[in-house]
Amino acid sequence: MIKILNSKKLTIYAIGFVMFIITGMQLNQKNWRSDKLIIYNDIISYYAYLPATFIYKDITLNFIDKGDGEGKYIFWPNVTKDGKKVIKMSSGMSMMYAPFFFLGHFYALNSDTYEATGFSVPYRVALIIGSLFWLLIGLIFLRKVLLKYFPENISALTILIVVLGTNLLHYSTREPTMSHLYNFSLFAIFLWLTIKWFEKPTVKWSILIGLLTGLITVTRPNNLIIVFIFLFYGVYHIKSFKEQLQLFWRQKWNILLIAFSATILLLPQLFYWKYVTGHWVYYSYGENEKFFFNNPQIINGLFSYRKGWLLYTPVMTLALTGIFFLKGKLKYMFIPVLIFLILNIYITFSWWSWWYGGSFGMRPMIDSYSILALPLAAIMHYFYQQRLWIKNIFVIVLLLFALNGFWGNIKYFKGSIHWDSMTKAAYWDSFGRVKPSPDFYNLIKEPDYESAAKGLEEY
Repeated sequence: MIKILNSKKLTIYAIGFVMFIITGMQLNQKNWRSDKLIIYNDIISYYAYLPATFIYKDITLNFIDKGDGEGKYIFWPNVTKDGKKVIKMSSGMSMMYAPFFFLGHFYALNSDTYEATGFSVPYRVALIIGSLFWLLIGLIFLRKVLLKYFPENISALTILIVVLGTNLLHYSTREPTMSHLYNFSLFAIFLWLTIKWFEKPTVKWSILIGLLTGLITVTRPNNLIIVFIFLFYGVYHIKSFKEQLQLFWRQKWNILLIAFSATILLLPQLFYWKYVTGHWVYYSYGENEKFFFNNPQIINGLFSYRKGWLLYTPVMTLALTGIFFLKGKLKYMFIPVLIFLILNIYITFSWWSWWYGGSFGMRPMIDSYSILALPLAAIMHYFYQQRLWIKNIFVIVLLLFALNGFWGNIKYFKGSIHWDSMTKAAYWDSFGRVKPSPDFYNLIKEPDYESAAKGLEEY
């Protein structure tokens, strides 16, 4: 055991352990057996581009009206004012699902058991495999980033906590086809490409970071704010800001190449909107779903009993605190991470449904965990170098917070944390319980979605 803990491959062991746990939970839950899991809710709209294009040969979704294959598939398009069907979500997730969709489709076509509808068991199994692939890719790149600045033990512990001590665990097992695991991985890759570009701004890195920026944007448009990590990387005072501007000017052709490459990944979405709606850019969520930037629910989003991010994922409190420890360890990451975090919190909690419907904890914040892994590692590294009694106190707090997050995943799975209706009374009634008490459902309070859509419902 001591040999493992002192190993230079400790981060590899940590990733292997995480993937073992996630895969084991996937196999145990067998979610692919249910037609109400894996391809359901928001995922229906993330995924719709693939079966509509490659199986039903009609991206306009008009085949729905004909009833072809009725009962074998489900699509949830929004309808424009002139009656055209438009897929609600943008196409980035379909791009990442695609290799695994084709794997499932190939199996279904050659199977005597399953129909090639796009929604049968082979497709669900393939998408689960895809989620494991993308999680592994994300952890590999996160490891690369962490080891640039931190020792093996700190990097390994950060990886373990970010996955197993947060709601990322739930979205890697029970709901792995939601967008959050994928965005987490895309952000990890973005961090690594940013580092490589500033080490040597070549055509290769410019194309890759541009393509990735386009994919991030077409997966979740709000996440375009990740570019602030790139724009302010290395900026820590006025002089470095001026030097950054000079660097961008000297590298103007590479900057243009980044923008051009990003546009390439946006083009399929723009062409889709133009073909279906007649507009190059179309807001597909409809009039009732929007942001209220004049009334962001930041306090509720962070601390409320309903869905407070830091209440249900308390270890991220240490990550937020750790931002200020970046000033000493990674001064060139302090400002970009701080700017990104402020914008991310403000935009996330300005959404009309600030609790984001049914979920465990504040699911949109999972996207940023690759970024927050840096300040989390920074604060751990700082306390690791302190006196033994100080270090021990910090380790106890760290483990309690991480175990609370892990325990929350179990409670949510067992039903003692409700998906959207938690209250103070329900929270404390379930405290320490795995399963809900007989009084639990009398203590929860359903959100007023109608008022929220008008910007009136706050808690």
